[in-house]
Amino acid sequence: MKILSPVGNFESLKMAVFNGADEVYLGINDFNARNNIDGFGLADLQEAVQFAHTFDVKVNLAINILFSDEEMQKALDIVVDAYNMGVDSFIVQDIGLANLIFKHYPQIEVHASTQMGLHNLEGVKFAEKMGFKRVVLARETPLQEIENIRKNTSVEIEYFAQGALCVCFSGNCYLSAYMCDASGNRGKCKQLCRLPYTFEKNGKMLKKGFLLSAKDFNMIDRLADLKAAGVDVLKIEGRARRSAYVAMTTRQYFNALHNRNIDKKQLKLAFNREFTAGYFDGNGKIISYYQNHIGIKIGRVEKVSYGKRFNEIVISSSEPLSPKSTFKVFANGKEKTTLSAFDLKQLAKGKYVFTTTQKLAVGDEVSLIVDAKLEESLLGETKKAKVNIKLFAENGKPIVARVEVLGKFVEVEGQVCQPAQKQPLTEKEIADNFKKHELFEGKVEVCKLDNVFMPKQQLNEFRRNVFDKVFEVVTNAFRHDLKKIEVKTNYKAKSLEDFEIVENQDQKFVAQNVIYSPSVYDLADIQKFVDKCNKHNKKAWLDLPNFALDKDVQMLKEIVAKTNVAVVANNHYALDFDCEKVIGWGLNVFNSHAAGFYDLSILAAEGNVGCKVSAPYMTLRHCPFKSHLQANCANCPYADGYTYRMDNGKVLSLKRKKMSTCTFYLTD
Repeated sequence: MKILSPVGNFESLKMAVFNGADEVYLGINDFNARNNIDGFGLADLQEAVQFAHTFDVKVNLAINILFSDEEMQKALDIVVDAYNMGVDSFIVQDIGLANLIFKHYPQIEVHASTQMGLHNLEGVKFAEKMGFKRVVLARETPLQEIENIRKNTSVEIEYFAQGALCVCFSGNCYLSAYMCDASGNRGKCKQLCRLPYTFEKNGKMLKKGFLLSAKDFNMIDRLADLKAAGVDVLKIEGRARRSAYVAMTTRQYFNALHNRNIDKKQLKLAFNREFTAGYFDGNGKIISYYQNHIGIKIGRVEKVSYGKRFNEIVISSSEPLSPKSTFKVFANGKEKTTLSAFDLKQLAKGKYVFTTTQKLAVGDEVSLIVDAKLEESLLGETKKAKVNIKLFAENGKPIVARVEVLGKFVEVEGQVCQPAQKQPLTEKEIADNFKKHELFEGKVEVCKLDNVFMPKQQLNEFRRNVFDKVFEVVTNAFRHDLKKIEVKTNYKAKSLEDFEIVENQDQKFVAQNVIYSPSVYDLADIQKFVDKCNKHNKKAWLDLPNFALDKDVQMLKEIVAKTNVAVVANNHYALDFDCEKVIGWGLNVFNSHAAGFYDLSILAAEGNVGCKVSAPYMTLRHCPFKSHLQANCANCPYADGYTYRMDNGKVLSLKRKKMSTCTFYLTD
């Protein structure tokens, strides 16, 4: 398996490369799914690509947001420019952009973003047939689905191994878009899931806290399972994280894959809201109840001496501590404050003292969230690319370096070697000289060395020329010269006219097209719906769920075949159904290029293409009742009336769709 590390800036790129990443992924400022960070512009993207390729590290450009018609030309131009610079592959969500790349630039490698919500065999087959070389599976994809995908497709499988876990199903979170006009599918998510909520039943409070704040992914103990399942690439989330996070997470997964010692405390220090394997084993309990990084627990406040301005704090610690480190303080299990101890001093073994303006209390729990000494050490590490050099220094001939670059040999000549009068050139002098470079370290094999002399200045110049040639060869090997094309947007998206969405068959059907969105997908119930539509001369449509395990897909196919109902496709798995279809909100059609690719009527959650519908705010694959009420499937309390209330008064209703497992939705 390969390690794919996140890169938000050049310092993070260095940390990923120096600590063992096989590949990196980064964004570009204009179209960045992490628009809260300074990404890369086209100018410094070139430098980043050259640096990564020098160390044989692949570069993936994440251009995985939804694009408007007006943006599509620029998006495609950026792909071409970046590919010409040497970017190896592109992570894409927008089907319109992906289709343009496949159509006009088939040589460009495209990966299906996790935002496409691919999580079962039928969805991945769609992506493979379309031309995607790799799929980034949705975080909600369990082990058995990965195994099924691997056995029946040849695409590369990328799976999240470490980092933030969205509480909502990949690509189908509209809470930020609907409430703040800041779409997560456009890279502008406000992370409203990290706010406090109150879980209620008919207005009565049942639980309060960070009830939609998910734990962080950590698969360090499940790598054997991932490998056996057929995962090719381990993805570390965190382009918005600090460079030390990139160093720590990359290094620990590198160690794990190479049978070296793993420091799990470093993974906790990097960032954690508690850890989980997510949905790998099913509908896991993923809710953390913490909003942010909690680090590692180290001890308590032992003594507080209050002063006029500064307070002296004595803490116990199970870990060695260093000045300038950052701590998080908890009282009664809840976060109290965060502080940095610049003047930290050790009083005795396991006891430290520092001053702060913060008011702490004896008994407060203390966690270490930034180890200043560790991070300083990590950020100070460097690495040089190894270069194999065969060197020939013969009397009366130019000095020659025969260099192995990307499996080929390149020769570089220097000055003519002169007979030595006093101090001849030695192998050690040559070897030491070729270690003096910022990027490269030459492993020199002296194949021929006569009794020659070369001034230090000439040898230095020769070394620079050799490494300049190596850099030139590496850079040019990945460059291309594709020409840009003009994108035309003349497709008019189709809309489903005169429709209504019903959840209860007892209500009167008014519109000509009736879309049934049941809470339970049952053959007899859906046949009853179709019969009622036929009786009243209405067109029957079944709203397919946006999440379906393989067994669910087979069941849904059987229902569709036996009832002859038309369907609303909310995920790519449904595109293979042998029936009439419309494209639903879950497929995120945002521009006419995507609409033209499907060439079907469009129901869209965002944008102005097709017919706009109100999608659920969130799709939840965890069970709120297991998380908040310690319930289980045998005593499931689900019923109408459960809600999540925000502190601003907004109420989100909880609804359920049931197949082989339950999926929950937050709606108005």
